[in-house]
Amino acid sequence: AVTEAYKPMYRTHTAIFPRAVSIYNYIQLHPDMSRASDALTVCSWIKPYALTQKDPNYEPYWLSYAVPGEQNEITMTEKIEMWLFGTGNSLSTSEIIPLNEWTHLCQTWDALSSLQTLYVNGKKVASGTTSFGRKLIPKGTLVLGQAQRYMGGGFELRESYAGELFGTHILSVALSKEEVARIYRAGLCFDVTQSVYSEDVEVSWGDIMGADWYGNVAAEPMECDAWDNLRAFVGQEITDEFIDYLKLHSTPK
Repeated sequence: AVTEAYKPMYRTHTAIFPRAVSIYNYIQLHPDMSRASDALTVCSWIKPYALTQKDPNYEPYWLSYAVPGEQNEITMTEKIEMWLFGTGNSLSTSEIIPLNEWTHLCQTWDALSSLQTLYVNGKKVASGTTSFGRKLIPKGTLVLGQAQRYMGGGFELRESYAGELFGTHILSVALSKEEVARIYRAGLCFDVTQSVYSEDVEVSWGDIMGADWYGNVAAEPMECDAWDNLRAFVGQEITDEFIDYLKLHSTPK
């Protein structure tokens, strides 16, 4: 049976999925996703534990979003294969994510061009088109750590994720390659929600921290400092954006 869910309280914590994989280890939430029906960005830092390179039958999914009639509305695997609107719209790369190291992954898509793009550590590694006119279906179930066969269930052990996740977020806009690169260069501790409009954030890391956590998924604090976010501005001139950031994060004397 699934253990009682608990809810970590801190946004600067990483989610740890144990090395002993289990179908009972996952995080679940029910985002609205209505604003993401025409455009989408999904990004996260991931640190896998399991040796996927040596076991061809093991294909862990660190994120899946299922809706009625489509279990693969959005899926993202550790082997850097990502599906949108079903298995017929997949992107993949021959790159291998290193074990026990943080890697930044992003997928973007917009309905107008039907273009979806996959990024690894700020660099575009694959792109393709989805079915013309297809839009993202809202009000589904988002699960971290498992692939869904139906909304909220149907997990399989060979698809269970073992490793860490941090900063996972879903936006209702398709970020440009420059914006994705900037997020990566800003580093692990950068809070993406501070660099986009609040109405463009469908799912934040704070939402995930407040979601239902099952099994032995644990939260551990990250070694982050508020000043780490300033790395996003390295190489830039002093701009209104930079001044607004300092105003937001400065402590009055």
